[in-house]
Amino acid sequence: MKKIYYSLLITMVAALPLFTSCSDDNGSNPTLTVPESFELNTPEFAANNVYDLPAATAVNVTVKEQPNYGGWPAAVTYAVQLSLDGNTEGEWNEMKDTYTSTQISIPAATLNAAVLDMYRAAHEDADPEGTLPLYVRIRAFLAGTGEHFGEVFSNVIQLNVLSYDTPSDVTLPTAIYVCGNSIADAWSTWKPLTPVFDTGNSKDGRFYTMIYNGGDGFKWGYKPEDWFGYDLIDEWDNQVDGLEITAAGDGNIVFSKAGWYVLEFITKVVGDKINVKVVVGPGKACVIGNCVGGGSWTAEEMTAPDAKGEFTFSNWSIGSGDPAELRAYIVVPGEDWWRTEFTVVDGAIVWRDKEHNCNGNWRDDVGEEYSIAVAGKTLKVNFDNNTGSVE
Repeated sequence: MKKIYYSLLITMVAALPLFTSCSDDNGSNPTLTVPESFELNTPEFAANNVYDLPAATAVNVTVKEQPNYGGWPAAVTYAVQLSLDGNTEGEWNEMKDTYTSTQISIPAATLNAAVLDMYRAAHEDADPEGTLPLYVRIRAFLAGTGEHFGEVFSNVIQLNVLSYDTPSDVTLPTAIYVCGNSIADAWSTWKPLTPVFDTGNSKDGRFYTMIYNGGDGFKWGYKPEDWFGYDLIDEWDNQVDGLEITAAGDGNIVFSKAGWYVLEFITKVVGDKINVKVVVGPGKACVIGNCVGGGSWTAEEMTAPDAKGEFTFSNWSIGSGDPAELRAYIVVPGEDWWRTEFTVVDGAIVWRDKEHNCNGNWRDDVGEEYSIAVAGKTLKVNFDNNTGSVE
C-alpha cells in the first residue's frame, strides 16, 4: 500500500523546496507519495555467471527507474543491502557507501569483505567453499532528509559469487602498543597489549589490555613511537555506558570520563589495508576456579581502585579439587575468560599464551612456580604497569 504525505514538517519543506508553491492554494503543492517498491535490474547473464569477487574490480547494478514519489523530480540516495538467504523479512547487511546515481558500481574488494564477514558470522568463522548465492536489494530514501524519510526497497536480485581471502603483501600486526597521559609514565611508556590466547590462529590480530584513563588522551601504534591516533581506527565498539570517545585536535583518542577500561584491538586485512576495530569495555578483572565459590568455577570480581592503584581480592573459598591455585583474568567483552587469563610470578603478571598454556592447571601444564596458592592471602594487581603479588 502506498504511503501518502499530505503535509510536511517545516524542516522537510526547507530540505525539499519543490514542495513549496507561489500559489496560496495548497492543492497546487506536489504530494509526496512513497511507492511500494521500485525495480532493480538483474544483470544480464547473472543466472549463468559467477562473480569472482577477489579477482574483479567492481560489480555493477542498475536501478531501472528511480522511485516514483508522485511524479516530481526527487533527489534520491541509494544504499546497497546484502543477504545470504534473500529473506525479505530477515536480517540484511547494509554497506557503508551510498550512491546518488541509478548506475551503482560496488567495489568488488569491499563486497568480498562484506560477504566473508556475513558468512563467517553465520558459520562459526568458517570460510565459504565454492559458489554461493548472494542476494542484493537497494534501499532508497529522499536525499537531504535523513536516512529513512521516503524509504522504499527494491526487488531482490540474486548473484552467484566466489568469496575468499586473497594473498596480500599486507599482513596482520604482531604487536600493538598504547601510550598516553594516564598510562604508566605519561607520554613515555609504550604499554604492550597482550595477544588474545588461542591454540590455533583464529584469534590472530587481536590484542587486549587494561588501562586507566584520566578523562584525557592517548595514542597507539604497531611499535613504540608510531603515534597513531583516532583517525586510524576504522570502527569503535563502545560498551561503556555514558562514555564518549572523541578525537582531539592533535589526533589523540580522548575518553570523556576517568576510569579503568579494557581495550581490545581487532585487526583484519581487507584488500590492501589493515582494518582496525577497537572494543572498549568497563575495566574489570575476575578470579575463577577451585579457589572461589567453594570450587564452583563461578567468577567473582576483583575490587577496583578509585583511580590508579591496585585491584585486590581476598574472599577465597577453596573447593575440594586440586590444585587450589590462582586463576584470574581480565574481562574482555566477547572473549572467553581463559583467553585473557593471567597469573602472578615474582611480582609480574604472566599472561596465558602458547608458551604458558595452562590447559588443565598452571602447576601441571606450565610449572610449580606458576601455581600460586592463595588461601588466607590477598591478591594485588596493578594493571597500569602489569605487576602483582599474592601475600
